[in-house]
Amino acid sequence: MPAKKAAPKSKTSKPSAALSSALAHTRALLAIPAATNRITETADYVEKHAKKCGYKAERQPDDTLRITIKGKDTKRVVGYGAHLDRIGLMVDDLCEDGTVKISAIGGLYPGHMLDGVIASIATKKGMVEGVIFHEHTPIHKYGAEFEKRPQKWKHMRLRPDACIGCSKKNGKDKLKEIGVQPGALVWLNPMLNIDEKNGTLRSRWLDNTLGCAVLLALMDEWSKAKVTPRFTIDLLFSAAEEAGMGGTSVIRPEMTDFVAVDTSVGEDVEDLANCSIKQKAGRFPYTQSLTEELEDAATKAKAGFERRVFEGGGTDAEQARGAGFKGRLACIVTPIYGLHSREAATFTALEAVIKTLHTHATGK
Repeated sequence: MPAKKAAPKSKTSKPSAALSSALAHTRALLAIPAATNRITETADYVEKHAKKCGYKAERQPDDTLRITIKGKDTKRVVGYGAHLDRIGLMVDDLCEDGTVKISAIGGLYPGHMLDGVIASIATKKGMVEGVIFHEHTPIHKYGAEFEKRPQKWKHMRLRPDACIGCSKKNGKDKLKEIGVQPGALVWLNPMLNIDEKNGTLRSRWLDNTLGCAVLLALMDEWSKAKVTPRFTIDLLFSAAEEAGMGGTSVIRPEMTDFVAVDTSVGEDVEDLANCSIKQKAGRFPYTQSLTEELEDAATKAKAGFERRVFEGGGTDAEQARGAGFKGRLACIVTPIYGLHSREAATFTALEAVIKTLHTHATGK
C-alpha cells in the first residue's frame, strides 16, 4: 500500500490571540444588520462588550460611542476611530405587483448588484427575505437588449418570497400585511467566509466592520493585560461615515490626535498582506508627523505596511477636520479587494493594523 501523502501545510500559523479576537468580533458584527444611521444593535454590541472589559462607553443619541482608556500622559488624548455604519439599501416604495423599489444608503451602486442577490427587509414582524432583480429580466424576454439594461436604482426591484405569485390587485396589500414599509433597511446576506488555511476572509460589509473589530481586539488585549497606554486613548465608533457625515460628533476638544482606522482599495497596494498607512485621501493630506509615528510603530512591531496615496474617497479623518477639529490627523487601513462589493482581505494585513496601533499606544 503506498504511503499516505502528508497534508499540505497551512500558509499561516495559528492566529494570535489579538487576531482571533478581531475575527470573532467580525463574525458577531456581520451577523447584525446595519447601515448609516441604522446602527443601534451594533452600538449595543460594542457598549455591552466594553462593559464586559471593564470600560465605560459614552453613548450619544445618534448611537456614536466613545470609550476612554486613561494613559500615563493625560494631556495627550489620541482618538482611534472606526465607523459602525456600512453601506446598505433602503425600501423606497411599495409597488402594486408586490415588489419593492430600493435605493442606496451610502456608496452602493446598481453595478454592485446582480440578478438573484438574496436580501432581507427589516420589519416590525421580523426579517422578510426576498430576491433583488433588474426589472428588465429575464434574458429570454429582452434578448440582445439584456446587455444594454440601464444600471440605475429606478430599475432595481426586490421581490419578497411571500409575494411570489401576487398580482397588481393584491401585491401592495400583501407587502403591507407582512410589514414592509418605506424607509426600512434592506440587508444583504454578508456571506462571510473565514479561511484559516489560507489566512483570508471574504464577505460583504468588511468596510468598516474590520476597523471596528480592530478597536474591539485592542480593548480585549488591553483589558486582559491591564495595559495603561502611554497617553489617553479614545476608542471612537461613529454612526454615519458612509454618508459623509460621521466621526465628528464624538470628537472632544481635549483630543490632540485622531487616527481613522478603516479599509481601502486593495487593488492599489503592492501586497495585500500589508496594511496601508495613508498619506492622502483625495485632495486631503494627513499630518506628516502623526503618519510618521504610525510608520515607526509599524516598524517596531514588525508589521508589514505600505505608504499609500488614495485618489478618491475619504475617512472619518477628513470629516473631523471639516467639523473643526484642530489636532493632528492620520489614517491606517486594512486593504481589501472589491471595496463595497464582495470584499476580501488577509489575516496578516488585519493583524498588522492591530500590532501597529498597539505599539503606537503602548510603545511595546
